[in-house]
Amino acid sequence: MHDTYEIHYVQHGLKKVAVVHQASMDALVAWKTALLLTGECAGVMLRLREFSEIVSKAQASGLRNVRWNKASHTVSWSERARERGNRLEVQLI
Repeated sequence: MHDTYEIHYVQHGLKKVAVVHQASMDALVAWKTALLLTGECAGVMLRLREFSEIVSKAQASGLRNVRWNKASHTVSWSERARERGNRLEVQLI
């Protein structure tokens, strides 16, 4: 089962947040994901094994301050339905 995570990072001075679905998350995966989101080639990422290599590559791409957290505030449709007693609220537009 995949969980939802937020990856926060700064690229060229601009703060960014990405929401990703992963089976698990750690600092290494977060940095690699942030690099991919900023346009790095996936083939280059496969060769990077050490955390220090990834951080060096990221800093060369203007990427820094990568952190992640589990997006526990994201509620799925089924969880919302369960909370409402399986009633679907309809809004007229």
